[in-house]
Amino acid sequence: MAKVDVQLDIGENDYDPLRFVEAVQFAEEQGFRTAWLGDHFFPWYHSSDRSAFVWSVLGVALDRTKTIKLGPLVTTPIGARYHPGIIAQASATLDNMYPGRFLLGVGTGEALNERPFWNGRWPEWEERMGRLVEGLQLIRQLWDSKKPFGFDGKYYSADFYYLYTKPRTQIPVYFSAVGKRAAYYAGQCADALVTICPRNDLERMENVILPAYRKGMKEAGKKKGRVHAHFGFTFLSPSELRRKEWRSLGWLRKDSWSIKDPVAVEKAGKKVTDEELETGMLFCKDWTELVRVMQTYVDAGADEICLTSGAEKPMIKEIRDNVLSVF
Repeated sequence: MAKVDVQLDIGENDYDPLRFVEAVQFAEEQGFRTAWLGDHFFPWYHSSDRSAFVWSVLGVALDRTKTIKLGPLVTTPIGARYHPGIIAQASATLDNMYPGRFLLGVGTGEALNERPFWNGRWPEWEERMGRLVEGLQLIRQLWDSKKPFGFDGKYYSADFYYLYTKPRTQIPVYFSAVGKRAAYYAGQCADALVTICPRNDLERMENVILPAYRKGMKEAGKKKGRVHAHFGFTFLSPSELRRKEWRSLGWLRKDSWSIKDPVAVEKAGKKVTDEELETGMLFCKDWTELVRVMQTYVDAGADEICLTSGAEKPMIKEIRDNVLSVF
């Protein structure tokens, strides 16, 4: 088997904050090198009933562990909920205290979490991407600049910016990209591409997403960039999943990024089509099949595979026994 970093998406919903800290501790004990926590204001679906502030959880989790790398997958420095300067400061503070262990995952966000901070407005994708690209430019300048500077952008502008508490290492930036244009910007602006599988199946990964990512890297003068494939998987059949988990399936809808609130997302779970299920979720009969599919993505160029475990110790252990032990 080719070497790949098997990572965990521990999430952000369903439980009180310390449950996620304990899950991160357990993941480290089981030998995982990297884990991610979600950054939501609202949970993905209303009955989830919990949604902790990830930046508080990250600090505690980093303090209670020794080696595991952690980050938000993903945060949205596009203004309103988070100004890029705040994300730059929060990230630098964590890296200053726990150098080399913080990873910054960014994306254009979902209406679910952002609309309340835009007074109910939800910017179009082009504006959100423009804000993200410009925001990353500001974030990096804040991390790196040794003296105050002015910044005159389209979305962010001030005559005095300076970050007084600096990061101790170069913080890796992971850029979430489902489509071709976003993958290009990931290559331009970030250190790693994060893409959702099987929404991007193997053929699309090889022929659309990775070429766009590499084009962006080349135009930015970069020779290296990591590829992170994020898998939602299940051993249930489509009908069983629909019957047992319908409340949590709304995010599989094609327009889920624009659904306005957790109640609406939960209701959308009843409308998920068979096509949306199969496009958004990897259905496997067993761990052997999951490992086989993972290997095809590794062969295509993925450096990292992230599996959704939630804050569930039994699932974390199952992934250790059946996946981490193989790669």
